[in-house]
Amino acid sequence: MKIRGILIEDRVKEKVLYKHNVHAFEIREILFNNPHVLKVGDGRYMAIGKNGKFLTIVFEVRDFMAFIITAYPSSDTPVDEHFKLFRT
Repeated sequence: MKIRGILIEDRVKEKVLYKHNVHAFEIREILFNNPHVLKVGDGRYMAIGKNGKFLTIVFEVRDFMAFIITAYPSSDTPVDEHFKLFRT
């Protein structure tokens, strides 16, 4: 999947920063650096990547733009699933 740009609304930026301590630059760095991406539902995707810490990013794609829904530090379960996919 090609992503040409990322849109993070101000309210989402504030929420992920204050609730999850995730900065917008971390989201951008992970999405532009080959994260593991899973389709999780009706037009939604989940990316897992590492930028000092593992993050899970939920987003929608429209016209090659990623619209960020949320981002948060990954729990052990998504990280374990991520590594299982690369081991097989």
